Amino acid sequence: MTKTLQTYFFVIFTNLCAMNNYSNSEFRATWVITWNHIDPDYPAHINQANVQDIMENHAQANMNAVIFQARQGGTAYYESSYEPWGSYAGYSHPGYDPLEYAIAEAHERGLELHAWFNVFQTSSTQTGSPAAEHPEWVCRDQNGFTMDSYRSLSPGLSEVRDYTINVAMEIVNNYDIDGLHLDYIRWNEHTNSLNRESMDHIDELQRMDGTITDEELAALSMRSGRYLYDYMHPYSAGVPEGFSSWEDWWRWSVTEFVQTLHDSIQAVKPYVRLSVAALGKYNWSGWQGYGTVYQDGALWFNEGYIDQLMPMHYHWYTAGGFYGMLEGDCPECWGQFIQPGISAGRLFTSGPGSYILEDYNVWNNHDNIVETCRSIPWIDGFQFFSYGSWEDRDYWSSAGNSFFNLRAKIRPILGNSYNSDIPPTLILTPIDSLTHDLTVVPSDPGQNAWFILYRTTEGELDPDQAEIVDIHFTKEPFTIRSVFQTTQDSIMLYGVTQADRFWNETALSSIVVASTVPIPDKPNLYRNYPNPFNDTTTIPYSVSYPAQIKIDVSTLLGQHMVTLVDHAEIPGYHYIQWNGRNGDGLESSSGIYLVQMKMGSNVIKSRKLCLIK
Repeated sequence: MTKTLQTYFFVIFTNLCAMNNYSNSEFRATWVITWNHIDPDYPAHINQANVQDIMENHAQANMNAVIFQARQGGTAYYESSYEPWGSYAGYSHPGYDPLEYAIAEAHERGLELHAWFNVFQTSSTQTGSPAAEHPEWVCRDQNGFTMDSYRSLSPGLSEVRDYTINVAMEIVNNYDIDGLHLDYIRWNEHTNSLNRESMDHIDELQRMDGTITDEELAALSMRSGRYLYDYMHPYSAGVPEGFSSWEDWWRWSVTEFVQTLHDSIQAVKPYVRLSVAALGKYNWSGWQGYGTVYQDGALWFNEGYIDQLMPMHYHWYTAGGFYGMLEGDCPECWGQFIQPGISAGRLFTSGPGSYILEDYNVWNNHDNIVETCRSIPWIDGFQFFSYGSWEDRDYWSSAGNSFFNLRAKIRPILGNSYNSDIPPTLILTPIDSLTHDLTVVPSDPGQNAWFILYRTTEGELDPDQAEIVDIHFTKEPFTIRSVFQTTQDSIMLYGVTQADRFWNETALSSIVVASTVPIPDKPNLYRNYPNPFNDTTTIPYSVSYPAQIKIDVSTLLGQHMVTLVDHAEIPGYHYIQWNGRNGDGLESSSGIYLVQMKMGSNVIKSRKLCLIK
């Protein structure tokens, strides 16, 4: 086993000992509801400061994305030509564009921003909202009565689908988002057998999507009470032409919307990932996506109508529960239904309900849930509901120091490739004995890209295993200052890649080395000691730059005896010991042997060893 002449205490790398099986690709976000980022009672600069705090908190927790609500109940929290400003903006322009501002603040901190878009739910009747301008679009029950509470538009109407796609594409076309996230992408779950007229408007808005009370679930069995029809497809007219059942038509209508929207996005900005907040139960139990609200998340995932599936896993609050729901307790598990989408390389991320863990007084289960989900190979990350729960707990530093202790990039979806493999340039400038600046110069400065800065203490820097120091979103050169956290002897290797909007990376830049110890001017193989020897001898060697090192022992006639070193090595002074045995562990006879050091394919030096028995 190779040892260094110095004892390296890599204090800032205390977590690297567990990185052998670590993959640094993992989606991490929270859902940020409107009332978490804007308040009508606050002036613009206060709301903007709140957005800054939201992004800082995500960065502190080593997250890499934010799911930011931009449309809610048929109202907008961005500059919309279709819909009015929402209630949390005071139904008027808030003095800034919340979505544009959030995108800029997220990108400044190396975070993706996904615009959270409530699709068919339209509780607002504010002038200009769909429910106000087109009351005929609102869902009806079998008797033809429209919803008068918690209104929802009918996905069965082509004019509803077309209108909603136009609203969504306005965001895609006008804003530099990284993803569009669909919520309430389904037929409504409500029934008129429940008196919802007494429900306060704010309570309606704050209802937790993806959950339902036992009383409401029981009421759903009363088919006559469901709002699943519209003026074009009344119950009395029978099943729509071309469909064998109402269920088939209900599912088709939602799927038609999703597929059309995805095609529309792909035509203009294919890097914008379309994701959905699917119900946590796909097609099992009483409350499920497939048979209760007629959303077929597995189909969309498998067929490529969406790029990322984000189920709302709010019904589970233990690590075992999550494992069973994802893979372990089939047939009531996701894994069996989504293999084609997984094989195609699309992203599946788990959505723990943090508020549920709080309700059950098991908040500390977050870490076990995360680690258990990571044991499933096809889980690509997490989104937590919601930001407000984390903020109430001030959980950011705790997460960033535990289950999110290392930064992560986002895995690219298969099928896309970077149109350039020219890596960026990385320049290291020493400031003092402990401080150095790392300057990144883009290979293509004309457009924004992701830049991922890596470091390692190993001899080889693997972009899929190395620690991520920083993620930047920019088109300009930038500089990161790094400081050794110890005066002990330390060496760090740095490299950087440039990634496109799909997260496809270029080749790694040239490696730069920061060190608190002298680095040899050239590689060398030194005289062993003792020499002659009869038990064990020490063979010193030095490395001047990161390289693959191989040290072999052979006879004078060239017969190979044993390989002592064959791995990537960091710059510095090192040594290896030889006990006089060959590669099979057998003792060698007395005599003269040769030890040879190679750096890559180049022979650095050979020396003679004298073994005396």
